[in-house]
This record gives sequence, structure tokens and C-alpha cells, in this order.
Amino acid sequence: MRYLKFRICNFKGIKDTEVDLQSSTGANVFAFVGLNESGKTTILEAIHSFSPDFRTRSLRRTQAKGGAEAAKERLPRHEIASFTGRITVEASVSTTAEDKSGIASYILAEADLIVSPDSIPGIIRLTRDDIFERGDYIRTENDVDFQVKGKLKGGRKENLVDKAILYDAVWNHTPDIAYHDSFIFDFPDRIYLTSRPGITDWVYRRMFEDVLAAGRVSYDLEDVTRRIRNEKYKTGWADFVNIWSQNDDKAKIQQIVDQASETMTEVVFGRWNRIFGEDVGGKEIIATFEVEKGRVFDKASKAYHDAEFHDVYVTLIIKDGVRRFPIQDRSLGFRWFFAFLLFTQFRTKGEEKRPVLFLFDEPAANLHSAAQERLVESFPEIATGDNMLLYSTHSHYLISPDWLEQTFIVTNSADSPGKSVVDSAVIEDRSLDVKAQLYRSFANEHPSETSYFQPIIDRLEVLPSRFDVSLPSVIVEGKSDFYLLRYASLLVNASELRLIPGTGSGTFGALIALGATWGTKFLFLLDSDNAGLKERASYALDHGAREEAICGLADMVNGVKEIEDLLDVPALAVIESALDCGTPSKKMISRFFQEQLAKREILSLGEGFERRSGDLLSGLSERLAAL
Repeated sequence: MRYLKFRICNFKGIKDTEVDLQSSTGANVFAFVGLNESGKTTILEAIHSFSPDFRTRSLRRTQAKGGAEAAKERLPRHEIASFTGRITVEASVSTTAEDKSGIASYILAEADLIVSPDSIPGIIRLTRDDIFERGDYIRTENDVDFQVKGKLKGGRKENLVDKAILYDAVWNHTPDIAYHDSFIFDFPDRIYLTSRPGITDWVYRRMFEDVLAAGRVSYDLEDVTRRIRNEKYKTGWADFVNIWSQNDDKAKIQQIVDQASETMTEVVFGRWNRIFGEDVGGKEIIATFEVEKGRVFDKASKAYHDAEFHDVYVTLIIKDGVRRFPIQDRSLGFRWFFAFLLFTQFRTKGEEKRPVLFLFDEPAANLHSAAQERLVESFPEIATGDNMLLYSTHSHYLISPDWLEQTFIVTNSADSPGKSVVDSAVIEDRSLDVKAQLYRSFANEHPSETSYFQPIIDRLEVLPSRFDVSLPSVIVEGKSDFYLLRYASLLVNASELRLIPGTGSGTFGALIALGATWGTKFLFLLDSDNAGLKERASYALDHGAREEAICGLADMVNGVKEIEDLLDVPALAVIESALDCGTPSKKMISRFFQEQLAKREILSLGEGFERRSGDLLSGLSERLAAL
């Protein structure tokens, strides 16, 4: 099962907006871009509220809240004492044959009714309404947009399945929604594997259980806790230490923890190598465990007292030769990526795991630009199958052209087009109206309001920040050229070459001036057709461009005038098969490369394409280095 769409109404500053997650590229990664206070976080919170994963919810301020308390936090802030109506979060989901069988099994178990899986729709809409009257919470209503009939065992008469049971049957199969705030990556000194009063590290405990389950031998927390919480250890601390030292439970827990160390080292550092291209050498992630005197909380005295059962916790360290480093002592960037990999790489492993919709609010916002770009490259590997990833950002380093078609621009009335700074500062809360609109649609409707999608413009239309001036880049005519060459660079392992799409062969004048002013190495690649040759001459004559900074496709590969000329018959056959079409047009060819990049599925297009594109990329690298 996967989410297709969310509709949100009256949730804090959202009056009515829709988030369509039906990707045109097949990728499962969606970015939300907007100014500060535009409402990006509000949208993520609304989506999370539909099916909150308890692991991450436990660290949010709604930890102990449910029902009325949780619903009150969703009220429009200007109507906390007067709101009458419904706060609605509606989710549309797609179902597989396996989902339908699971839903039918749930109904049989709960209502004793036999339902045909074929009677369950392929797309289902679920709605949760929090109903208020003059600011007072009344109730929460759940609804599903279809009905189904079932028969009692041995019976003939069909009965409608109760809507509440039907809703629960579907909702229990929806993907978990895991909301990761940046503070979740502040790794604790200790991760308690037993439930210890006063310790709120439950999300890390569940993460460690995911690690245990992913090892060569699958374990769970019970395999650890049942050993230390055995009746034979139910005694005071001094006696416990004596008994514990004489039993083999300590060695058994050590073996489980040692396997967790091996699993984390293999998976986390293995993925680290892929993202950063670094060899971590002999470094290891080591989990060590200790036991600690148990405690209970006495409500009457509001104090902790010694308990008869005791606790066990693990500590994670980095081992490099004979040196050992606590995770908490490492740099912010290392801690962030380390925790990010732990939370994402193990969460979806195992056939029995439900899909997960990951939500990241401003991920890696304080990290170096190179780290942000590498983070983006890792997203598609997390959002595989029915797993999805949504994230908010205002950094252009965290925006990939590969999934531009599914990037949302988030605005509200306080920062909407046409509002002055003063108007925005004094706008009434009742006027707030958070909207999420796909980039293409927003750009077409507000062509002059560049501040909202400036990060995207920075990435796509070559307006580099002042900190990028030392990065040599190849500027190509447009996105079609970019997608094909970007694909080829991944295919032939030449991804270190920076490629940036322009907006047409006749639009390089300002960029030539910008590169000259900043001293940036820009190499401009034009088609070798009549239009390209004409523009090439004009840039040298009218804009003073250096001859060596402008080149044509034919300069690099004989016979190639347009980028599509790199594709021979075998390459076109692969594209035709992938798109299930006849002879593909230029637009369809561009779509193929965009979709494959978004999904990170780099197919071989034959030796001829690899040779010609490899020659082109090598020639560009040499020409760029010589500038």
C-alpha cells in the first residue's frame, strides 16, 4: 500500500490544500520549498497526524497526548476559542492484491464476515475529522469512501461490514508515517533496552531493535530484556551482581550485542562509502552493554526508588584501531549522518515490515553544502518500493533537478505574491492560508515571484551562490541536454563533472558575464546545428567570450550535432521498450532520462552510446580543466 494524495483542511494555518504524491517520474522523493514561516512544517505535521509512527511521535510534544489533547493542537490558532467545524486530513491510498487479502482477513477476525478481496477497491480514500464546537473538542470521526458486504461462515445472506471495522482494516495496512525532527539526531549517551522510568529514548531503543532484527540471526529486544528481567534476578542490587556474574546470560547478551555491532558496521559504513565515496578503512561501530541498578517512580513522593528488577543499556562508539570515540564527541555532520543512516537503513528491512513514509523537516540544514548534496543523492535508495520520503528545505543544495516535477512550493497569505514586508508582518492570523503547489504550476502562475522558488532557480538556471565561484562547471543548453548527460555521467562513472542546465542556446550572455566577473570556470556546450553555430559566433563577438570557453557537440564527438545524436539504434530500442512506444520524440527521450534519474535506475543503452557519451564527457573534462 502507498499514499497517493493528502487533502488537509482547517489544520492550523491550512485552510484547504492538497498534496498529490502521484509521481510522474516514478520516484518516491518529494521536496517542499518555501520561505521561512511559509508553512512547510505545518504541512508535514498534518500528514504525520494521519498515521503517526509512535517511535518518532514519542519524541514530539504530543508524546503523551491523544484524542482531545492532540486534536486541540491542530486548531487554527486564531480560533482556539471559537472554531466550529471539522479539522480534516484525508488520505488516498493504492492497494495491492496482498493488501486486499490482509484487509479481508482483518474483517474476518473482527466481524466474523467473509469478504472477497476482489470487492475491495484499488484506490481508497480515508478521512479523519476532528470535530469542534466553539473551540471545544467534541469527537473524532473516521470514514472510508466505500462499503463492502460479507457473509457469515456457512451463511448465504450478505451483510454490510461496519464502517468503523472497515476503516480500521484499511488504516492498519497504511504505511507508517515517521516524522524526523533535527533534534532526533542528538544521539544519547545511553540507549536503554529496558523500560526505565524517566528515560525518553524509546525511539532509539526501537531503532536498536531494528538493527537486531537485520542481523545474520534475527533477534528482538525481548531476547535481551527477558534475560535480565528473569525471576532469578529479582533481588537487590548487591545480590543481583553476584548472581549475574555466575550465570551465562551476560555472555548471551554479549553475543547479541556483538552481532549488532557487526550489522551496524557493515550497513552504515557500507552506505557511508556509497554516499561519500570514502573508504572508512578498518573503522568499526562498537556497541557495548552495561547493567544498572533498577528504579521505579513513586507518584506519592514524586521520587525514584530502587527496584527489584534491573536495567541494561548500550553505548555506541566508533573504533579506529586502538582508539575509541563516543558518538556524541564526533562532529555535528558525522552525528547527523550516522543517526540518519541508522534511522533509515534498518527501518524497512524484513519482509514483514510495513512501508514507511519518512518526513524530514529541514534535513542537514546546518551542514556543509557538499554534505547536503550527498544527502540528496541517498534519498532514492531509501524511498524504494512503497517507501516514500518527503522533506522540507530552503537550500538549493537539497534540491535535485532529477525530481523537479514533484517539488512543491509552499506559501501562505503572509508571504504571498504582492505582499509587502510591512503587510506580511502585521497580517492577521485569520488571513493565513498555507498552500502547497507543484513548482511548474506555481512558476507559470507567478513568473515574477522568484523569491519563492529561488532555491530551484539557483539549481536549474545557473545563479550560483557566492560560495560556488571556485567550482568549475559545464553549462548545457537546457534540461534535455542535462538529463541525458547526467545519465551518461552516472553510467560511465564520470559524475564528478559538474553539469548545469541553462534555458536555451541564446541565453548564455548573462552567464558569460557572470563567470568573467567572478572568475568562475564556465565551459558552455552548444549544439553544432545552425542555431548553435550562430550563437557561438555571437557570444564571441557581442559578449567577449573566450573562444576556448565555448564549444560545440561536434568538437567532442564526430557527427554529433544535437544531443540526441548520441543515441544509436540499440539505445533507442532500450528507450522504446522502457516507454512502451514507437519511435520516441525528443520530448519522450527527455522524459525517459528524467524518469530513470529520478528512480536511480541507470540502464545500459549499449556499447555505442557508452563510447560516444564517454568521449564527450572526457572531452568536456579536459577542456574545462584547461580553462
